[in-house]
Amino acid sequence: MAVPQRWRMEGHASDGYSGAQARSLLIRRLDWASQETWFEDGRGRLLSVVTNGERAMVALTDGAGGPGEHLVDPRGEGVSGGYLRSSGQIDTYSDRETVPFPVACRAVEHFFEHGTWPHDVLVEMTRPWNPR
Repeated sequence: MAVPQRWRMEGHASDGYSGAQARSLLIRRLDWASQETWFEDGRGRLLSVVTNGERAMVALTDGAGGPGEHLVDPRGEGVSGGYLRSSGQIDTYSDRETVPFPVACRAVEHFFEHGTWPHDVLVEMTRPWNPR
């Protein structure tokens, strides 16, 4: 089995985060009112988590403008707002296109440790896009 890539916060020089450290970072950043977090690996992939405190959009891309995937909640109904981006823009997403924040944190932790999403989350492929 291949060793998963080490992920670090985008633009920061570090040895990278373990899954538990990434989960803790997401929670701390929400406490600091930082609702958007970007991670990068050594292969150019980007993983973003944008939350409103209750739900989160979690997206993985093969770089800006590349193909990607995001976590979905097939039982999600309605829409939720309050997803504050670092640009100051506040987004609204369909609840189907987001997952509960605790699920997002657990999924990111698992992905960082194993290089795959947990078996109990649903992932949809997306066209090439730039989620910023």
